[in-house]
Amino acid sequence: MNRKFVIANGILLVSIGCLFLLWKQPVLLSVLLLLIAYGKHKLYPIKSELLWFVLICIGGGLVEILLVNFGHAWSYTQPQLYDIPIWMPIFWGLVGTTVIVMHEGLTKKRS
Repeated sequence: MNRKFVIANGILLVSIGCLFLLWKQPVLLSVLLLLIAYGKHKLYPIKSELLWFVLICIGGGLVEILLVNFGHAWSYTQPQLYDIPIWMPIFWGLVGTTVIVMHEGLTKKRS
């Protein structure tokens, strides 16, 4: 395991910790997740990162909306955007781009 993989895991743990602590403050959580995503980008940028981030935000958000509204899989206590929290798509974008960094950390010799 290299440093890139370990730091990417730390980023995911910090973002999940933020969810646990700040889920009742969706705007603050959204801003914090965006700042974490920016920090991750500064540490380990990936090719076409903004495009990936936006696509994963949209895709993850749409799947959440479909599952919550039509699949009735679960519900959120404080939904703001089509029955999901406003921070949810941002979280998916952060997770998606961080997983790409984790993959790079596992497949490349040194970073």
